[in-house]
Amino acid sequence: MNTVSKEVPSRGEAAHARRLENQVYERLLGQIRSGHYTLGAKLPAEKDLSAEHGVSRPVIRAALARLREDGLIVSRQGAGSFISGGGDQLGAGYAPLQSIDDIAAYIGFRKMLEVESAGLAAQKVTREEVAALEAMLEDMEASVREGTSTIDMDARFHVRIAELSDNRFILDTLRMLRPQMFFIGKFVRSLGSTGYREGKVSMGNEHRRIFDAIAAGDAKAARAAMAEHIEASERRVFKGE
Repeated sequence: MNTVSKEVPSRGEAAHARRLENQVYERLLGQIRSGHYTLGAKLPAEKDLSAEHGVSRPVIRAALARLREDGLIVSRQGAGSFISGGGDQLGAGYAPLQSIDDIAAYIGFRKMLEVESAGLAAQKVTREEVAALEAMLEDMEASVREGTSTIDMDARFHVRIAELSDNRFILDTLRMLRPQMFFIGKFVRSLGSTGYREGKVSMGNEHRRIFDAIAAGDAKAARAAMAEHIEASERRVFKGE
């Protein structure tokens, strides 16, 4: 009896396809990061991306799928793929980030907001609240060691400090920025596994310095530690450090 054999890619062919996928992924990520594709803009069709990058459409689809999983692009049925900016145009709060300049402005705004938040928290925190904040930090540090995502935990850490500031307008504003915070976290995560792991360790050290200053009731040191953390976050976004 004759059988029809299906062509299965060899290991070498599969490895080559993965390399091409990684290359396209990195190029597209770089184009998003540099502003070549503005946030909210529609990506070219698969056939055009295939021609631009000199690879097959399945390779393009695989690279786009990774960007979609990372939350950096969104697909709209019948319309194509669009660069995400975080946020929800229809919901309450801030509109999605729309450009690289928008990201820079967002980081600058967070610095103004959270530096004061950390200072107020240091002045008002209680012993019980210090213990709870340290437990949250230790959970995050454990996740870093295990190599699991800390994006949600990082957001909750910053929101908790805003809660400790006892200023509801700081807290409400930071809560409205959560979609943008998640988008930036995913963006940094996409910069590369090695750099991301190193960045998470650095973030952990920065968070620890913020905590230590708040626990000590040192408002000046807390403001300085938060400013240093957000400036380092900016470098991670724009320079991949």
